[in-house]
Amino acid sequence: NWKQISLEAKERADWKCQHPGCTARQYSIGIWHVVDGVHQWAEQYPPEKTYGEARQVAAEAWWEVQHVGGEPCIVIVLTVAHLNHDPTDCRPENLAAMCQRHHLAYDHDHHRRNAQATRRAKASTLELF
Repeated sequence: NWKQISLEAKERADWKCQHPGCTARQYSIGIWHVVDGVHQWAEQYPPEKTYGEARQVAAEAWWEVQHVGGEPCIVIVLTVAHLNHDPTDCRPENLAAMCQRHHLAYDHDHHRRNAQATRRAKASTLELF
């Protein structure tokens, strides 16, 4: 029951990204900016209770950007990462709540290997080396 399992993982994380140094929280609204070459989350508005409410605040902020200036805001949605990349292993110690940015970064090498294997399989050619 992934819905329940992921909910419990986010609750254990107190609805915050568990990547070291990240301050992003579920449905917080803000911007990513670069400090000393590192992307950091800058919350512009407090988190909303629902995704729809957060999107509305971000849309209003976007309107201001278009008419007044500044940077567009995004909404953080927490995801749950399998730390060993095995989706069948749902033990609590194998799960971590992460914002989208850090979940994708964490899975980058795993996704790259899968994409390469998929391309090779579709090409139906033999490896030379």
